[in-house]
Amino acid sequence: MKAAFWRFAHSRYQGRKPMLLTDIAAFMWFGFFVLVYGSAIIAGWLPSVIEAAVGILLIGGPLLIGILHRRIRIEAAKAPDALYRKRIETNR
Repeated sequence: MKAAFWRFAHSRYQGRKPMLLTDIAAFMWFGFFVLVYGSAIIAGWLPSVIEAAVGILLIGGPLLIGILHRRIRIEAAKAPDALYRKRIETNR
């Protein structure tokens, strides 16, 4: 799974730099829905199974995307060929 992630990162960002705006947007989305669902639960709302699943997707999905994109951005900032080296390292 690690190798597939770094292969994707290298193929997607070999010619351009990952944008900080993507990280910010993902974390803002995460924060907004944490506030919405958190305040609703504090107010006494009990979600059904479907509402809970949607809430987990709305909160967990952007958080996961933000964290993974941040890892790519940090690795790419190390050197111009850092994503390639990481790809080769995980394939071994």
